[in-house]
Amino acid sequence: MNKAILFSLENCVKCSQTKGLLVDRDDVEVVTFPHDINEWSDENHELAKSHDVFDDLQKTAPILWLDGEKKIGYLRIRKWLQDNK
Repeated sequence: MNKAILFSLENCVKCSQTKGLLVDRDDVEVVTFPHDINEWSDENHELAKSHDVFDDLQKTAPILWLDGEKKIGYLRIRKWLQDNK
């Protein structure tokens, strides 16, 4: 399995809570974008679009990306983390 990626936003309470669950995990890469999409760099746009989370991140965060599959929201991500220790 490829490394999972957590897409999160700055100043996001649910994103911060989710990152707290990842403290002892090295199998999930954490990527944090500015909360305001107008502050995203070209690289941020490219990364989000290449992982098909661009539209989702405009509505909600965090998003856990796993080989093309997405877990959206704190509760779904927490459940996946508990099931995949």
